[in-house]
Amino acid sequence: MTAEDPAYEGVSANIDAESDDAAEQLLDETAESTFVPPPVPRALRIPEVLLDIFIVSTDSTRAAAARVCRSWSTLALDVLWRDMQSPIPLLQILSPLQPKQTPEQDGETYKDWDFENGLVDVDWTRFHSYATRIRTLVYRINDPAIGSKNNCLSPRALERAALLYPHGRCLVPNIQELRCHVTWDEAVQTIPAFVGPKLKTLAMSFCTGMPGRCLKGLFQALVSRTPVLDHFHLSTDCSVAEFEGALAKWFESTPLLTEAELPRYYQTEMIVDTLGKLENLRSLATVWDNHLPYDAHGVCFQLSDDSFPCLTNLDIEGHLDFALATLQASPQLSRIKCICLTSYRAPTSEEVLNLTTALASACPALDVVWLNLVSEDGTAATEPLAFEVFRPLLECHAVTEFVVGHDMPLLLEASDVDEMAEGWPELKVLLLTRDPNNASDSLTSEYGLDVSILAHMAQKLRNLTNLGLFLDVEQFTDFEGNFDPLHQFEKLIVLDVGCSPIPIHAVSAVGLYLGSLIFSPDAWIQCSMEPWYRGTRGDAKFTENWGRWYNTYTLMNMVTRSKAVTAKTTGMLRQGHEIQSLKKRPGSPLRVNQ
Repeated sequence: MTAEDPAYEGVSANIDAESDDAAEQLLDETAESTFVPPPVPRALRIPEVLLDIFIVSTDSTRAAAARVCRSWSTLALDVLWRDMQSPIPLLQILSPLQPKQTPEQDGETYKDWDFENGLVDVDWTRFHSYATRIRTLVYRINDPAIGSKNNCLSPRALERAALLYPHGRCLVPNIQELRCHVTWDEAVQTIPAFVGPKLKTLAMSFCTGMPGRCLKGLFQALVSRTPVLDHFHLSTDCSVAEFEGALAKWFESTPLLTEAELPRYYQTEMIVDTLGKLENLRSLATVWDNHLPYDAHGVCFQLSDDSFPCLTNLDIEGHLDFALATLQASPQLSRIKCICLTSYRAPTSEEVLNLTTALASACPALDVVWLNLVSEDGTAATEPLAFEVFRPLLECHAVTEFVVGHDMPLLLEASDVDEMAEGWPELKVLLLTRDPNNASDSLTSEYGLDVSILAHMAQKLRNLTNLGLFLDVEQFTDFEGNFDPLHQFEKLIVLDVGCSPIPIHAVSAVGLYLGSLIFSPDAWIQCSMEPWYRGTRGDAKFTENWGRWYNTYTLMNMVTRSKAVTAKTTGMLRQGHEIQSLKKRPGSPLRVNQ
């Protein structure tokens, strides 16, 4: 039957008539009765359960849940707006944003995004209801929420919003964590618009060449606005001398600060004296984002007897003689558990030995030790250091992490490994000059550690999770050993070879050898550098060397995964044999009577 047949038209007419009658009857029944929705499960009426559900949900799910009912809406919106990667969605509640100006900066044209209506006749009540939900915020001028890198949020737009906001100076009153990256001089002064009295974490990074006057004005504006700040991070290449006073004054208004991370050469006498009076400060660390030129003004300070009452983590920069004097004159450093010492010039072996002797005496409770002995004054060490200069630190038996940076690789013997195993029984991280500061064109294995020392380390240093060495694999061209030796790195996850050169003919043998020594199939090889490394990372020779190490890792991973499968199969077979033996024992509950 087709649509053109007369019979089809008759059947269709009957169906339509019957459908109309059924529809009228359904409407009559619906009019007489009221629709009753199914009851909501009791679990979905418990706020704690709903909150857990919304936390693991997607943003689209939270937005949909906010439209269900009032109780769901409150919780869903709280989670949806709690962590914001941009202030753009909040600002668009006031008015749509559009590019209005195209100022030129550094030879490029930028789109300057501003409010479309100039903040005339806006709903501040609605804005406030969302703004109070935000707890963490990422603020950057080149915000991806409005396009490419040349699309910038107008600083003037934020200034007007903060000026007109009827609920105080901060646009997000309940914010607890603020991370901002500013690349525009004018935008620095807009940061206080997101700084509220409940802020606990403040991390700020500024572009290269940011004028000191901008940072001076910023910290002057922040005084007394962060009373409960707990963690502060600052990354910039601006000299501290330009705003030292403003920064110290602001630190005075942060009595609850526990962690301060400052750029290199920011440990001036004024700043350290101010931070030393903060009773809760536990960590004074260095940010290595920028390789700033040496500044003697930023490393010369003395610790008074009553300064830093709670300090456990300290970074010290400058000449080793200055660090030595600090250690010898500061009895309160006995509480230090984590220390990073940075030398400006290449030290001699005798100077390093004197330093480690003083360090072991002043800080017996050390847990983490980082020694940056890389020269930065234009000179370079010409002789490698032997492990014996670090032997005094073996008296600090709580050490779990030991990192050394130097212009030359470290000389290490099997007897040194034995002493480390005895002195540092809980050692987990061992990184020994895996990235010597030589030009990449002169990378050789002349002073590298023979790769065979890894077998001895696997036997003695049982708790290692991270190991970094400058290795010599030039002569390791054949592997005929056991793929499952008695002693292996049972906990090692990262083997860091840094700048270690590896010829193409050694890739297979080294990969198989490493696979035999490493137990975990999740272990991997990396070619990373310490923050103080000054060599070239992206040249052709380094890239080629990294590619060979990646092929080495591929072979190593094949071996470790094969061992894991074999171990699992062996365990299953052993378990099966044990079950069968139990079944055969008289009186066993697993015994089957024939």
